[in-house]
Amino acid sequence: MGKLYGIGVGPGDPELLTLKAYKILQKADVIFCPEKKKGAGSFAFDIIKEHIKDSKARIVDLEYPMHYHGDELKKMWQENGRIISEYLKGEKTGAFITLGDPSVYSTFMYTLPYIEAFGTEIEVIPGIPSFCAAAAISRTPLTAWDEDLLVAPVRKNSPEDLTKLLKEHDNVVFMKPSSDKEALLTAIKESGRENSFVLVEKAGTKEQRLICDYNELKEKYRISSYKVDNLDDYDIVLDCTPGKYRSVYKVIKNNTQLSDLELALICDDGSLCFGYSRHGNEFYINED
Repeated sequence: MGKLYGIGVGPGDPELLTLKAYKILQKADVIFCPEKKKGAGSFAFDIIKEHIKDSKARIVDLEYPMHYHGDELKKMWQENGRIISEYLKGEKTGAFITLGDPSVYSTFMYTLPYIEAFGTEIEVIPGIPSFCAAAAISRTPLTAWDEDLLVAPVRKNSPEDLTKLLKEHDNVVFMKPSSDKEALLTAIKESGRENSFVLVEKAGTKEQRLICDYNELKEKYRISSYKVDNLDDYDIVLDCTPGKYRSVYKVIKNNTQLSDLELALICDDGSLCFGYSRHGNEFYINED
């Protein structure tokens, strides 16, 4: 049986790929790329593609439709583990690429025990997490002296929960803030953090954006709010139902006649790292 490397490719800037990751990608026989549905593409692959343009490695896309739950999700991880192990028979070297660092909300780590069950040797190569890149971009220390640091997802917490976390910890990183924008805005205000937060979008990419002003943050998120007094004041109105693995956005109003892709980008704050689909007037935005 061959060997598999779980490689963190960083937040988005190809130059943030580690030297060790680069060397492994050059010698890999197979590179495994997670995607949310067949043909959706992989942002992780977009990050490394210039680094492997002379490589003869076989590129294998693996589907990870994150809207599955319970036993279906485990079956999918097990099946992908089997596929990976099949490709690595005969002492081949494989690389499973994943955004950021493999140990932080990573598709790879969910699959790791199922790959090991097939007897495949595994080594994990760390990468730069998105929140570390965001701290560097904004020149904001994550911790100093005896301060603590908490990393938590927005989507699993109520406004009250988020407020409590902000009050109890010196420094807090909220991942995927667009999954419940109203809860995040409420928590920032209720905790008195209006003047001590930084929102970083698409960290490490050419489209990265920093927001440090609370009023600017409220204005940014108004476009996706359905709870408004007068719909005539808005060109685009979307009703969001947050979910654990995907959020559903219902198009209430689209006077500008934006395309599906443009609407999806608005729903996911310009990210779409994990893909989307449309069913009628509803957009399904896959979460990490």
